[in-house]
Amino acid sequence: MKRIFYLLAIGLLVASCRGEEGPMGPQGPRGQNGLDGSVQIGVYDYYVSSSEWLKTNQSDNNYWYADFDIPELTSDIYNNGVVQIYREYDTGTADASQVLLPATRHYEYLQDEATNTWGIYSETTDYEYWVGRFSVYVTPNDFNFDLAPDDMQLRVVLMR
Repeated sequence: MKRIFYLLAIGLLVASCRGEEGPMGPQGPRGQNGLDGSVQIGVYDYYVSSSEWLKTNQSDNNYWYADFDIPELTSDIYNNGVVQIYREYDTGTADASQVLLPATRHYEYLQDEATNTWGIYSETTDYEYWVGRFSVYVTPNDFNFDLAPDDMQLRVVLMR
């Protein structure tokens, strides 16, 4: 009895899915005029050498930073557009790659050669921007500020 019920149910489903179309309905109301759909994109490269990094001297919140002027970052882009900043690793090599900020990388280093002791730390790179300028920040998770960050190649993408 159950088998007959299932066969009947499947038959009804198949019969109701024939794909026939009915008559076309009335046209809907006309939509509002929109923008032309074009996006304006500007790409700008910046470089900061290891010696150019500045360190905050706060008692409770230190980090490295670099400030840049970017006159192309207008109030229109600030209020209505998109700003993205990328960091490039292995610049100038076949292994070069770009990472959208904010990004965190984990590192391992030889801490003591005599005992073959290794250390680890993470480094977060992030940014903020204003009309006409932006800053990039580098913060090691161990808050060891003995060495400034490495040279860094940055790419800023402005979209409107």
